[in-house]
Amino acid sequence: MEWQLEFEYLLDALAWWQISLILVATILIGILISVCICYLIVRFILKKRLSFFKFFYLFFSKKPEVHAFGDSAQQFINTPSAPPEVHEPANFFISDLFLEIEHNLRIIAESSGSNQVTLKSDVWDALRNSAQELPANLREQLEHLYSEIHLLNQIVRVSTELGFRSSFLDERYGKRATSITEKLQKIKQSVE
Repeated sequence: MEWQLEFEYLLDALAWWQISLILVATILIGILISVCICYLIVRFILKKRLSFFKFFYLFFSKKPEVHAFGDSAQQFINTPSAPPEVHEPANFFISDLFLEIEHNLRIIAESSGSNQVTLKSDVWDALRNSAQELPANLREQLEHLYSEIHLLNQIVRVSTELGFRSSFLDERYGKRATSITEKLQKIKQSVE
């Protein structure tokens, strides 16, 4: 009973516009809280990934949302306005690749079993797309070789930079190094 009297005294003390302002603010806060709760339900209970503003778009928009799937849609979206420039493949690709292969052979020959070193793959990484002009057999050999080189470099990175050196990694490094040496020599003979 006492709180009702206090409420009546409060209403008598406020003007009509103050009361309406309080009601409007209460309604807006209620709407905001309900929208946030709906967003959280969609986001965490229904497990749909939506950004907060995208949720508002879906909630209040009458337009359907368009999703594009497939290679043709992705190709259409990423199509540049000007046609791309087509360059002739570099003639020095084979010679640079040959130099890189010789350099890697020299690095492996000079390194001892306990000294782990990284191998170079810069030429292959830069000109991998130009390898389509090489014979299919050589291209496959190069792809296998450089995937092994990348694995070897990851082993070296884990061992040295991250400090996880172990006998298991040393053994893996040794096996990869001998496998890479054999592949390098085989590819060097086929390139010559």
